[in-house]
Amino acid sequence: MNFVPSNLRNSGRTWCLVLIVVLAWLVISCRLVYLQYIGHRQFARVVARQQVYKEKIPARPGDILDRNGRLLATTIVSNSLYVVPQRLKNEQNVARICDILQLDQTDFLKGLAANRDKLFLWVKRRLSDQELAAIRVLDLSDDVWGFRQEYRRQYPQGALAAHALGLRDIDGKGQGGLEEAFDHLICGEDGYRFLIRDAHGRVIEVRNDSRVAARNGETLVVTLDSIIQLYTERQLQSIVEEWKPKSACAIVMDVKTCEVLAMASVPTFDLNHPAGINESAWKNTAIASIYEPGSTLKPFIVAAALEKGLIHTEEEFDCEQGEYRMGKRLLHDHHSYGILNVTDVLVKSSNIGMAKIGEKLTNPGLYEAVTAFGFGQKTGIQLPGELSGIVRPLKDWNIYSTGSIPMGQEIAVTPVQLITGHVALANQGKLLNPRLIRDQIDHNYFPRSEEEPAQVR
Repeated sequence: MNFVPSNLRNSGRTWCLVLIVVLAWLVISCRLVYLQYIGHRQFARVVARQQVYKEKIPARPGDILDRNGRLLATTIVSNSLYVVPQRLKNEQNVARICDILQLDQTDFLKGLAANRDKLFLWVKRRLSDQELAAIRVLDLSDDVWGFRQEYRRQYPQGALAAHALGLRDIDGKGQGGLEEAFDHLICGEDGYRFLIRDAHGRVIEVRNDSRVAARNGETLVVTLDSIIQLYTERQLQSIVEEWKPKSACAIVMDVKTCEVLAMASVPTFDLNHPAGINESAWKNTAIASIYEPGSTLKPFIVAAALEKGLIHTEEEFDCEQGEYRMGKRLLHDHHSYGILNVTDVLVKSSNIGMAKIGEKLTNPGLYEAVTAFGFGQKTGIQLPGELSGIVRPLKDWNIYSTGSIPMGQEIAVTPVQLITGHVALANQGKLLNPRLIRDQIDHNYFPRSEEEPAQVR
């Protein structure tokens, strides 16, 4: 039997221990070198990201004023309630808070469970004064519950000019009307500042040296007149109550400038309480509904024929006692008329008289007339959702079109197109773009002067 001397066994164990220690030292040294020289920047960024928080400084949206300086839209400061789910241990106040704020308790608890590891969760934004007072009475823990101030859009006139103005959603984004069309001017530009937080997420320092101030939104002065708008809406509502149409609209324009003094659409809604309204109420009928204009188109055809010298004001037309054949088509008037001059053709709205004027213009002349007054294209009224109407290509017109177009058939127009065309007739034939903005006031700099109305033709 061979025996290994004990001193040799002890020497082997010693070398093994030394080797393990050396390897461990090498591993630790390599790790320290990596942390100090290679991973330093990466870990520094992680620490900074955990400690430094970039807080947005919201810009205050600008106001909207009517042409006489009356306030149509403004922005106020409102409190919003939040909770820190990670610190919420006792849920005894949840039921009372949900009751005060009219929240579904089951849904709220589900939200808490889904965000249990988070340090922030909105409970309800932009509380009313009554809700805020009721919540403060509960004496909630400041470590768990808190308030943040946010801007809230307010419309002092309620439903007045709702479709023209539009509104701003809970995140301050313009939705519909002028609020959407000029959101880039009204909303302003947010600023920011950096906050230093501890390991528990509490703010321990505000770094104002890197603060960038918010640039508040511009105030718009619109062409609307609140008084004219009010009376227009009242009159429109009385007509709706009497005749019960599905929808209706009314527009008032300044003939010289094409400025919109009033624009009303029914059904409508309260801008301060838009939740739960009928979907049809969002539609601005004045710019987003099309229909055959009928007899309202006849003045444009007569104007085009007069302009081309094809007829004169005292010219007379035989209206055939109410029946007139154009090819295979038999036209009728509502009443039997004989000889009518051009003025009476318009006053009595004779379809046969208009068809004979259409024959003088021919289809190319009729097409030129309807397009010259802006039909078939958007007016550029500065509101989102405007339709261009329908004017078929000239190649699709036929002998029926020669009689139908002068009667206001075979094309479709929007109310704003129709009134813009009539304004051109009253303004010596000058077709202007409808205007809703008179001025914009940049409170960060200086007022901007009013521009002249853009002339199309």
